[in-house]
Amino acid sequence: MFAKAFRVRSNTAIKGSDRRKLRADVMAAFPTLGTDQVSVLVPGKEELNIVKLYAHRGDAVTVYVSGGNPILFEVEKNLYPTVYALWSYPDLLPAFTTWPPVLEKLVGGADLMLPGLVVPPAGLPPVQKGDLCAIALLGNRERGRLNLQQAPGSELSAQSLA
Repeated sequence: MFAKAFRVRSNTAIKGSDRRKLRADVMAAFPTLGTDQVSVLVPGKEELNIVKLYAHRGDAVTVYVSGGNPILFEVEKNLYPTVYALWSYPDLLPAFTTWPPVLEKLVGGADLMLPGLVVPPAGLPPVQKGDLCAIALLGNRERGRLNLQQAPGSELSAQSLA
């Protein structure tokens, strides 16, 4: 989405009521985060800006920026963490691990397919179709990309073991 040029429409400081609403939205979207973690992610007194922009195709995107780093973005009323948020909270989303050569293809825009996954001994994470997932590089706990899960985890597990 952000690989091509985008146009900034506005960049404003967030109001107190919007900050509280954002905290509630984050807690609803990411139930694995505790109240203390949400308070750190969406700080109470520190600078927090809302940047409204248009992506190259004209999609309206709202980006929440804390301390100069984008932490969350919203597209069509759906809230997504950025890689900055995933670095701070690596367990925020279920993650799939892949190999370095596969990551190079993903950076180029390719989809992650089952043969590109590293299946841990515990199996693949339990996800459902449409769930947000993170992608991590083998040997590196930091997450580097978001992905919308296209098949239920149970199907992936059955396919990977076949």
